[in-house]
Amino acid sequence: MVVSQSTSRYDACPEICGKLDHPGLATDIPRWIDHTDLDTTVDQARIEEALAGMSPSGRQQILHVGVGNSRLAQRFAPRVRLVDGITVWEPEKSLADSLAIANYTVHFLSKYSREFLLTIENEYDYIVDNNLASFACCKYHFYRMLDNYLWCLRPGGRILTDQRGMDWTVENDPRWQLTYDDLVALGERFPVTAARVTDTVYELRRAGP
Repeated sequence: MVVSQSTSRYDACPEICGKLDHPGLATDIPRWIDHTDLDTTVDQARIEEALAGMSPSGRQQILHVGVGNSRLAQRFAPRVRLVDGITVWEPEKSLADSLAIANYTVHFLSKYSREFLLTIENEYDYIVDNNLASFACCKYHFYRMLDNYLWCLRPGGRILTDQRGMDWTVENDPRWQLTYDDLVALGERFPVTAARVTDTVYELRRAGP
């Protein structure tokens, strides 16, 4: 839990890690970030099912954070205007590029980085991130990630995540394990409203202009 100011776990999270050029944890540890050849995880699959239930189509656009095996793009790219993705693991980008899906573009990019604003050029109706805080290194970069997302999320757009992904953190650090109540509390700091899509899939919906 990282949002409520009254919790000791939040107070124990570092304010800023000092790694402005390479933010985030475990960005070079394959066993935690390489999903190129792995099956879709349970939490990712649940998000994709929830997204399918929202019937994305037409001119809508999706950003997938941590593209893994690129099966989200293979499933949804034929239905929408475009799917963009980001990854911090080059083999995931190579796999995505090899699929040659015309409206699917993957960037080698950290969601915590300043370069996000210089690289991402589209606006999205959906951002899929099943590990919102799992790789967070400090509060500064966690909030920068949210700023990045809201910058490219259309009014009324949704950030989709899952409780299982929010439970998992690098080295099982409980300070970065989020709950649904933490998502609700984000509405005190950011123009978002949390809602339950299913028992485990949640959304943060961006407020109007």
